[in-house]
Amino acid sequence: MELLAIDYRHPAFSVAMLLLVIAAVAFIDHSLGVYKHKRQERKLRRFLARFDAVKHSTDYKDLLKVRPDSINSLLLLASIYYKSGEYGEAMNIYLALLDILANKTERVAVMTLLARAYYKAGFFMRSRDILLESLRLKARNRDALELLLVIYEQLREYKRALEVLESLEEMEVEVQDERVYLAAHQIIGNAFLSIDEKHDQLLALLATNGFLLRICLEFALLHFPNEIWTVIIEERLPDVADLFWRLPEAQFDPKAARQYAFLCELYSAKGWLEAANSSGVFEFDVLIKLGEHRKTAVLEFEYQCKSCMAIYPVHFHRCPNCLSSAGARVGLALAKNTGSDQGFDANGANFL
Repeated sequence: MELLAIDYRHPAFSVAMLLLVIAAVAFIDHSLGVYKHKRQERKLRRFLARFDAVKHSTDYKDLLKVRPDSINSLLLLASIYYKSGEYGEAMNIYLALLDILANKTERVAVMTLLARAYYKAGFFMRSRDILLESLRLKARNRDALELLLVIYEQLREYKRALEVLESLEEMEVEVQDERVYLAAHQIIGNAFLSIDEKHDQLLALLATNGFLLRICLEFALLHFPNEIWTVIIEERLPDVADLFWRLPEAQFDPKAARQYAFLCELYSAKGWLEAANSSGVFEFDVLIKLGEHRKTAVLEFEYQCKSCMAIYPVHFHRCPNCLSSAGARVGLALAKNTGSDQGFDANGANFL
């Protein structure tokens, strides 16, 4: 017994026991990791099966089984389909890729692309679900978070959108303008506020955030058309030139318009004022010089994203291309008058 007791106290025995414990912990950790991975794999496959109902991705899956090296080619093809607006085909390719990809980073990237395709096709709920699943795999995914923010805005789930902003802020993304932009839309969509309360709160936001001018003007045009002349920031008037140009003549206030050089030129070009003989804006200058013959031409507008420079024929607050909320730059163009004229349509003014 004494010899056995000495053996237990031997340094070699302690080392052996320590190695045994380390090996056991490593084995258990590895086993748990494998189990967790397989469980996550099964869960992800069940989740993705919900989106593969049309079964048109089978051909791509068969191709990947025969040619696993065709992943990059299929990603390029999906990108072409996406850019050409064939979102269904892009979805089929992404679903086929997710069936074969094992690397978590690659899966998350493809899931984000799949969510974007669903978003562009108008399936906001499906896009949201895919993004949430991808964020469970990788929480710090800026692309997924930014798209999720836009989807929550579309669904008018502003509280959740603000939670997404907090996650982006933790990643040191500048979100102050987004926060103010969402706050403005939250005010407009708040069913518990009266129209007057909404108007007052929007003006309070506008006082420190001039980029909200268009949102506030559109709201005023719908509910307080006679007060729009008090909702003006002079240096930002070019960004709302189309709203004042399309203003019904019954709401025109010549005295108020004369207080701003830009509006003097705009309404002189339109023929409602004789307050400017020329303009630094080429299109206004041409119309002013045409005088009585200005009706032979018509002023048209186009809208360019301030972030990605994409151009659209109707105004948007959030760019349909890059999803930026920086707003649109209003572009002017002269065309031959065909006899038709467009008035202000507040309901059809925006993409988003």
